[in-house]
Amino acid sequence: MELMDNLLQGLTIDQRDYQLQAVQEILTHYKESRSILLNYPYGTGKTIIALLVLLKLRLDEPGKQFIFTSAREAAGLRCRQAVEMGKEFGFIARLGYLFNAQIGGKGLNLSQKLKMYQASQVIFSPIQTVMNDRFQIKSRLKVDIFANVSLCIVDEATDLLARSMTGFRLSKYFQELFQVRKQKNNFPILAMSGTRDQYKAQFIMQVLGEDAHQMSRLDLSPYETITQIKPIVRDDYIKNDQTISNLLTKPVGTIQEILDPNLSRLEIVKLSYGGALDRLRGDQSTYPIKLGKYRVTTNDDRIQLINAFALLFKLTHARLLLLESTPGEYLKYTKKEENKEVFQSLIEVSSQIISYRVDLPRYDKPEEVTTRGLIHPKIELAINIIHEHIIRGAKVLLFTRYLALGDQLRMILETLQYPGVKYLSGKTKEESRHIILDQFRKEDVNVLIFTPVGGRGLNLEEADVVIHLDITSNLDDMTQRRERARGCIEYVLVLQGTSEEGKVKEYAKLTSASTVE
Repeated sequence: MELMDNLLQGLTIDQRDYQLQAVQEILTHYKESRSILLNYPYGTGKTIIALLVLLKLRLDEPGKQFIFTSAREAAGLRCRQAVEMGKEFGFIARLGYLFNAQIGGKGLNLSQKLKMYQASQVIFSPIQTVMNDRFQIKSRLKVDIFANVSLCIVDEATDLLARSMTGFRLSKYFQELFQVRKQKNNFPILAMSGTRDQYKAQFIMQVLGEDAHQMSRLDLSPYETITQIKPIVRDDYIKNDQTISNLLTKPVGTIQEILDPNLSRLEIVKLSYGGALDRLRGDQSTYPIKLGKYRVTTNDDRIQLINAFALLFKLTHARLLLLESTPGEYLKYTKKEENKEVFQSLIEVSSQIISYRVDLPRYDKPEEVTTRGLIHPKIELAINIIHEHIIRGAKVLLFTRYLALGDQLRMILETLQYPGVKYLSGKTKEESRHIILDQFRKEDVNVLIFTPVGGRGLNLEEADVVIHLDITSNLDDMTQRRERARGCIEYVLVLQGTSEEGKVKEYAKLTSASTVE
């Protein structure tokens, strides 16, 4: 442990004692070949804990092989970050060859890939990459690259739930991983999570196995973040949301009648976005059709469900556009030729959105205002919050799920002469992304707008203010950003009287956030 304590010197992570204690506890249970759920808050250095465990095990067992993989969409980035942290710990010198997840195995034939994996003492790789490589090498070269695996670390393990929440199975890659573990040497899995949802934690434990051990320290609060929930009162949005909610009653009732009367509306929406419609429309030569834990046994039920889910998807998508995108995107969707019949009853209430006008202050001349029409109410409030903080020299990060909303905010801020405004989305080129992030760190960028994909690798420590324009479906994502913010002010914008209120109440419980009128 003295070696690991020395390696931690000079790092910027605070409160090292609990990290070393966590390493010791993991090593104890590793010797019993038990899988472990390490459930610590985001921002408390779980990756450091995992890498220290790898270092200690590698020193004790020179002939063993270890895997570090990630379940997130940005898995490659997470693995690259672990590689960089491994370099800081001296992994390159101590552990030999590391699989660089950034270049992967591009340009290598199977024989070369096999040599690479056999030479690797720690494999840093997205789960999809390593499982595909294993399958090809085993089927063609008759060699199993997992034959000598001693421990597999799964970063961001909460994402194991991505499909289970809708009743669907785990991704095939994780299914294969657990099958390999069972068939081979039953290597333990160290799953890292930061969820405060006990049901999600329980599910991960079920996946890991009956003898899994849970290490949970959600009482840790190394960084204090102040969260404020800002309600927005807008009758036009409330009327639209309530009209859509009323229209949802019919398809929801049909689905409940066929599948389960106790199915909640939220569970049905998750089924809809979980691929239920594709399964029902697929090749159905045999029955029953599986929709998660539910079964469709007759063709008549299948046709009714197809119609119900198709209508449900259009209505729920319109609601998302209403609450979380621009008014223009919402109105455009409802006026599509194939949607006119569905949204006929929305024409009158939608027209009230068009007539809305708002006055926004210029940054350089606050006494002057620019009148805008067709602006999402969250945009108005976000600009006022940004104006309040940026004039005192604060740096602002703003998150949105929708490209259109982020792009609209950027254009308005630039028009209003706000300095140093940049926007990162999934369409931003990698080279430009690195430049913009560097500018944000060096204070050349004052306001950084980002989407989930565009915001990969963001260091929230640099921000004084974080604004959430919308409530994500996975509250763990928001909790993660909050806990990594480390001492900032966080604003969550919510349309009062709409379906957003339910999600924001759940988020408030998780974070003990305060509502500010």
